[in-house]
Amino acid sequence: MRMTQVAQRAMAVSLAFILVSCSAANYTAAGPASRQDLARYAIVIEQRPDGQVAHAWIPLKEFDLTKLQHTSSTAGARRSIMCAASGLNAYCDGRHDQCVSDCLKSSRPFVIEHRQYMDAKAQPWRIARSWWCPSNCMETLVDCKKGRGEWAEQYAAEFDEVAPAIDWLKKHRTELIVGTVVVIAGVAFAVVAAGSGGAALALAPMLVLAELVPGTPPGIQHSEACG
Repeated sequence: MRMTQVAQRAMAVSLAFILVSCSAANYTAAGPASRQDLARYAIVIEQRPDGQVAHAWIPLKEFDLTKLQHTSSTAGARRSIMCAASGLNAYCDGRHDQCVSDCLKSSRPFVIEHRQYMDAKAQPWRIARSWWCPSNCMETLVDCKKGRGEWAEQYAAEFDEVAPAIDWLKKHRTELIVGTVVVIAGVAFAVVAAGSGGAALALAPMLVLAELVPGTPPGIQHSEACG
């Protein structure tokens, strides 16, 4: 029985990539106009003969997910969940280092996300800053990496999370198998087809799969996947 399932799965993947190749050839990497449109597209990543790795965004209305049903259903009950790195951690680390430096140099109580040293009578700022600055900058760093607070809000406004996530997928494509869930800018995508050696990869929004493919787990919240 197991060998039969493996053979069926391999056949499904092969058929999926025939579909993917035909579909991706007609689209570019332009993709959705905004994050709100992410769930309306499938993502195809493929290594070209010249070694370059390209990607294409395919509107779901033109990407026949029903042909991938067997591929998805044979992925198994266990699913890996990964968060496509968008640079937030590196950004938060940089803000933290700058925070500590600026705070320690400040001759007056430093403000960190509405927090300020107020107990100057008990201990003057010139002494208190040696422990207050590292402690409060660290608290803000932790919140930032969880996507909370002013730093994270400023990052979201300044950086496009989608493009770095696509770069991450290209670099990690050999690690992704059918059934893996990847969170991109808060939208959960499931790997519905994966070629050998990471030659090609296809991902579709989890919410759409839940509607089209019986037994697919419901959409996964960003906090659960990346917390």
